[in-house]
Amino acid sequence: MTDDITTRARRRTATVLAAGAAVVLAVVAGVAGLVALLVHRDGPVSRPVPLASGTADRDTGPPAPSTSPTAFASAVAADDLSWATVAGARVPVSRSAGPRDTTGGRARGFAPTPLGAVLAAAHISLRLSPQVGPAVFEATLREQVVGADTAALGQHLAEDYEQARAQLALPYGAPAGKLYSKARGYQVEQNTPTTAMVRLLIEGPSRSGSVLVALILQIQWVGGDWALVAPPGGTWDTTAAVVTDAGGYTDFPNGG
Repeated sequence: MTDDITTRARRRTATVLAAGAAVVLAVVAGVAGLVALLVHRDGPVSRPVPLASGTADRDTGPPAPSTSPTAFASAVAADDLSWATVAGARVPVSRSAGPRDTTGGRARGFAPTPLGAVLAAAHISLRLSPQVGPAVFEATLREQVVGADTAALGQHLAEDYEQARAQLALPYGAPAGKLYSKARGYQVEQNTPTTAMVRLLIEGPSRSGSVLVALILQIQWVGGDWALVAPPGGTWDTTAAVVTDAGGYTDFPNGG
């Protein structure tokens, strides 16, 4: 892995460019799902810039659920969640909250609830990575991402995919390797009836064993489903950080 690729992965959507023991970047599921988990990166996760009005045409929106992570946690039954593997990453799936449609490698159809918002954040961000291949990430970007920085996110993602594809000597269209991560927990805040902020706790490998990264994702209810708001500048630099304390996060039931 070259210094140039390491630098690009640090700045942009995450790319795993090597396999097995040689991997020194663990990718957040999630953009992610996503953001490179560099073991030397540390510091608190800053609150992202609030959503600007008129980010996208809004639906009438789902009913406003509770904003309390504790209340949310009590509503998630262990038998409601199972686990799926997408491009090597482990991500939860709910019978009640979605995704209801995973055809073609996509993830759509989330419930208008806090759990639906969390799962939309995890699944949509995961499908914005080179590892799922352009057929999936281009369609996801086009149909499930909103906001002024969507084009910038798409440009960074396309460039990262080309870098990964060249490094791995893959034909265009092939998934660019695998992700090595698992969604561990979450926090969710309902900003308005149509917007939510999700803090997703991701576990990935590091040189010393494993590392936890908190990734902040803005979600918006658009056209009858949750969509991901593109991060400022199309990068995740200001919305993710390695954390050493998982306190305050609610674990997903059943592990994974």
